[in-house]
Amino acid sequence: MEADDVIGVMDAEQFATYLEKRLTLFDEIVPLYREGMQMRLSVADEPVECDLQPFFEAYQKRPELLDAIVQTLVRVIQGEQRPSGESDYTTLADRIFPMLKRVDLLVGVRERNLPMLAYRDFLADLIITYVVEEQGGVTYINEEHLERWDVNVQDLHEQAVENLRRRTGEISAVSSGQAEQRLFIFNSGDGYDATRMLLFDLLESWAQHTPGNLVIGIPNRDFLIAFSDADPDILSNIAIQIQSDSAQRQHGLTDQLFTLSGGQVRAYEWE
Repeated sequence: MEADDVIGVMDAEQFATYLEKRLTLFDEIVPLYREGMQMRLSVADEPVECDLQPFFEAYQKRPELLDAIVQTLVRVIQGEQRPSGESDYTTLADRIFPMLKRVDLLVGVRERNLPMLAYRDFLADLIITYVVEEQGGVTYINEEHLERWDVNVQDLHEQAVENLRRRTGEISAVSSGQAEQRLFIFNSGDGYDATRMLLFDLLESWAQHTPGNLVIGIPNRDFLIAFSDADPDILSNIAIQIQSDSAQRQHGLTDQLFTLSGGQVRAYEWE
């Protein structure tokens, strides 16, 4: 598919579909699946996640440069997004972050015989994966990377969570209301809002200002809400909204509610 095959200026969905088809022309690139402007690919048998939004914005400004934009995207995902060429773990350590994903992500990896991702089991059919931030997106870390770097999953996890804690210190959760009506929300859009549930010390500080139990919801990747269960009506209403958002929003995760107990996150049990 060439630029001349496209008539008129494309909207976001048309643009993403066009790129998905164009990328199939490159031998090392295999599009796996796409959610909106987020695309997951296999690049030389390594899983890569790419955000198409910056490329769409460039296209909106200069539609006549479509072919150049495609070539830039290819260079990014073939080169700058792949940590496999970097053998020194210390050069990557500050760019490694955890990311909560649904466990079915592993199914696609296995079906395509890709190197298994480095991950830890979590709760509610979720796993903790690990990514390296690169220009324009992130690359998942797999077991081959760990072997090459001589790093185990526990050390990787500790590094990733510390980086997330540092990043979170640069932004603030939105806080509103008082007592049983108080809400804490992360909705920064940086890709790690739901994953901030791994920052147990932060949750503990919220719990100290919350009557009853602290309840946490992460309906999708880019949203975390924490609130009190002291008011049954508030609890029920927010739970219904979380259930809806987890099914309808991009990057849906779970409608399961969580709570903090003994310094650890656990599934919330309704009374």
